[in-house]
Amino acid sequence: MAKQMFGSAGTLVLAAVALGCGAHRSSGFDVGASSTNGAGGPNGVGGGSNGVAGTSGTPSNGALGAIAMSGTMSAPATSGKDKGPSCPGGGSTTISGTVYDPSFQDPLYNITVYVPKSPVLPALAPGASCNSCAALYPEIVASAVTDATGHFVIQDAPPGPNIPLVVQTGKWRKEYTLANVNLCTDNPQPDKSLRLPKNQIHGDGNLPDIAISTGGADSLECLLLRIGVDAEEYVGGGGGPGHIHIFTGRGGASTMPASPESFMNLWDTTADMMKNDVLLLSCEGAETAPMTVANQQSLVDYSAAGGRVFASHYHYAWFNTGPFGNANLATWTPGGNTVDDGMAFPGDVITTLANGTTFPEGVALKQWLGVVNALTNGQLPIWFARHNADVGVPNRPPSQPWIALDPTVPAPDSNATMYFSFDTPIGKNPACGRVVYSDLHVSGGPGHNAPGVPADYVAPRVLMPGPVRPRGDRMMSIVPSGCAMHPLTPQEKALEFMIFDLSSCLVPIGGVPVPPPPGSPR
Repeated sequence: MAKQMFGSAGTLVLAAVALGCGAHRSSGFDVGASSTNGAGGPNGVGGGSNGVAGTSGTPSNGALGAIAMSGTMSAPATSGKDKGPSCPGGGSTTISGTVYDPSFQDPLYNITVYVPKSPVLPALAPGASCNSCAALYPEIVASAVTDATGHFVIQDAPPGPNIPLVVQTGKWRKEYTLANVNLCTDNPQPDKSLRLPKNQIHGDGNLPDIAISTGGADSLECLLLRIGVDAEEYVGGGGGPGHIHIFTGRGGASTMPASPESFMNLWDTTADMMKNDVLLLSCEGAETAPMTVANQQSLVDYSAAGGRVFASHYHYAWFNTGPFGNANLATWTPGGNTVDDGMAFPGDVITTLANGTTFPEGVALKQWLGVVNALTNGQLPIWFARHNADVGVPNRPPSQPWIALDPTVPAPDSNATMYFSFDTPIGKNPACGRVVYSDLHVSGGPGHNAPGVPADYVAPRVLMPGPVRPRGDRMMSIVPSGCAMHPLTPQEKALEFMIFDLSSCLVPIGGVPVPPPPGSPR
C-alpha cells in the first residue's frame, strides 16, 4: 500500500465524499482546503484513516479528503448536469485514471466509472435480486469501464468545477468529487487516488452484503480483510451494522460473540440466503453437512433469483447430487483428492470457449494476473490444489472453466479444473445469478500456508462462552482477529479477481463489459 502522494503545486482537487447506509451529504461537493505538503494519511491515501489525501480540517475518518494536481479550469459548465461544449477538431473532454481494490494493492478490471447527472445517488437495495445492470446506476452523463490494467478513460466528460465521479461494481460503490475538470483535454487522476470502499458503516461508500460460511480446511473469510475491507464490517450472522456476515461452518472460525451456525441460519432457507448479495462457502474439511435436498434446492432458488455463490472444495456436495446434480456441471470425483500440499503446481488460465472462440473474461483474467505479478512463466502457481471436478466439452455449457492445472502435471491430475462457473437459471437467457466452484484454497487451513506466507489462526482456539452449540463445537478460532495480514499471494489475487467478478453486474459468459449509456437508467 503506497504512501506516496504528490506535491502541493496545482489547483485541480479531487475530494472523496462519503456514502453511508444510503445517506448522502446534502451540502453538495464542497472541497476542503488542500494540504500544502500533500502528505498521505495512515492508509497511504490521505488525511484520516480512510481518506483519499491529506487536507486541512477533514474529519478523522477521511470522509472528505483532497488531492492536488496541476491544472486550471478552461471553461464554465454546469457541474454534473450535462456534457460541455464541443471541442475543436473532434477533440473531447476526458477523465482518466486507475481504480484499485480497497487496500490499493491491485488495480481492478471491469469497474464502472461514471459522472452521474446528480451528485445525490439513490440508495442500493439490500439483498439478492434479478435486477438488470442498469438498475444499479442512476442517470449518467458519461461513463467507462476499467480494462485489465485497471485503467479507464471517460469520453465527453462535463467540464467545470465540482464534478462528481463514481467508481462502482455491483453494490461496491464510492463517490468522489473532482474540484475542476478542464475543457477539451484529458484530466488524469493521480495514481492510487481511486479505489473501492473499505467500509460502509463509517461512510466510506457502499458495500454488498456478503455472507461467509467458515470452514476448518480453509480461511476464505480472511481474504476480504487482506483485500482491504475494514475489520469492523465483520459481524456474526445476518444482523448488525456490518456487511461481512460470518456464519460458522464445521470446524470453522467464529466471531466474538459467537456467530451462528451455517446450517441453521444461512443455508436453512432460501429467505435467509436472499438477505445476501453473495455467499462464500469456505471448505469445511469434509463434505458439507448437515445438508438436505431442501437446502440444495434453496441454493438453486437463491442463485436463480440473482444470488451469487462461491463454493470451495468439499462444498462440491451442493452440486454432485440433488437438483444441481442433474445439470451435467462437471465430472465429479468425491473426496479430499489432494494433489500434493508440499509443492505448487502450474495453473493455466482458460481463454477459449467450448466452440473455440475467445473467452473475453478469461483473456482479461490472464492479462490482469500478469499486471499484478501473479504469474510465473505465464502460469499461476497453485498451492493446496485439489482435484474434484473435470469440466470437459460435454459440460460446456452450462459450465465454463477459468483455470485448470497444466497438462504437464502428472496424471491423474493433469488438466484438472481448478475453477469454473455457470450462470443461473441454467439454460435461461438472460441469466440472473452465477455460481462458482473452486478447488483453489486461500490457505492450507488454520495454521498452514505456503512457505514464507504467514498462516491464519496460529493462536490457540478459544473456548466460546454459552451453551454447547448444536455441532458440539466449543473451541474455535476467532475472525477477523485471527487472520494474518500480508500481501496477497498469487492464488489469492486470482480469487480476488473472481470475487469482484462474482459481485459485479453479470457479464454473460462470452460477453464483454459495457459501460452504462448516458441518460436515464435503462
